[in-house]
Amino acid sequence: MKKTILALAVPALLAAGAANASVNLYDADGVVVDLSGAAEIQYYKGYSSTEDANLRIDDADLILTTSIAVSDSLNAVAGMGFKYEDQFDGTVGNDNGAVKNDELYVGLDGDFGTLTFGRQLLVSDDAGNQKDYELGTEQVDFVQTSGNQVIKWVWDNGTFYAGANIDLDNDKSETVDGRQIVGGRLGARFDGLDARVYLYDAENVPSSGLVWDISGFNFEVDYAFSDAFDVAASYGQIEYKVAGTNTKVDTDVIGISGGYQASETTSFAVGYDLIDIDSNNNSSSLYANVTYKLHSNAKVYAEVGVSDQESAGLDVDTDTGYVLGMEVKF
Repeated sequence: MKKTILALAVPALLAAGAANASVNLYDADGVVVDLSGAAEIQYYKGYSSTEDANLRIDDADLILTTSIAVSDSLNAVAGMGFKYEDQFDGTVGNDNGAVKNDELYVGLDGDFGTLTFGRQLLVSDDAGNQKDYELGTEQVDFVQTSGNQVIKWVWDNGTFYAGANIDLDNDKSETVDGRQIVGGRLGARFDGLDARVYLYDAENVPSSGLVWDISGFNFEVDYAFSDAFDVAASYGQIEYKVAGTNTKVDTDVIGISGGYQASETTSFAVGYDLIDIDSNNNSSSLYANVTYKLHSNAKVYAEVGVSDQESAGLDVDTDTGYVLGMEVKF
């Protein structure tokens, strides 16, 4: 699994992220019910010199959605999603998987967009446009990209699109400030160009044994030269601040990658990522991969990468990383 930016930032302080296909289960009298899911397994070797290759669950999701016509221009919507996780952490006996309900929401859909309430992914969960599977350095790490008390709005007219969300205070106490997150996205598409910016601001997010205030943005651009060639670039800035203190680190995150569609079934990609963190904690990666589509809903892929990492001014030993994976979705 990719090493997060926040995990890289902690040493600096001490020194100073659903399937696209779906199956229609019911469609009558204005009621539509769809089921979609994905399973992805990898044989994975990361950059750590102390890590062996392992077979792991990378992704497994199942979501049930419904849309009910209220009028010609208004629908009631709802969704229930489940995420299957591999909990193995190297401890003998701790290799049981877990099932987590990560989406449970209701809302309304119309010309104004889609407005939903409840447990769901934040807009920032879609951030990141690089072409790696696993061996690119974590492109942008907003740390918390889902919540239980989320109000989210998304809108898309084909050319312009936007979204906004707030995750309400998750502590019911009147005397304690819990986690709160606000964020949004604004984008546009013109011919082969697709550009967007994500904004994020959060308070009291627990991670890595500390509580953080996090704010930042990520700007992304994709451009298709033709049906065969395309490129992606991104630049982000994030500030991680230990809540209630003046202790903080600033990060700059840069990514660039290119893809080549050799045939209807085979594609190639290469990319480079760079994270620049305060106090000499930096990381970069160079990767290449090939993907073969067995079917529109099934693919296999292979990826290899090298990484250069520096922590508190000292070089970190790394190995060549590689991934062999397969994804099946419906």
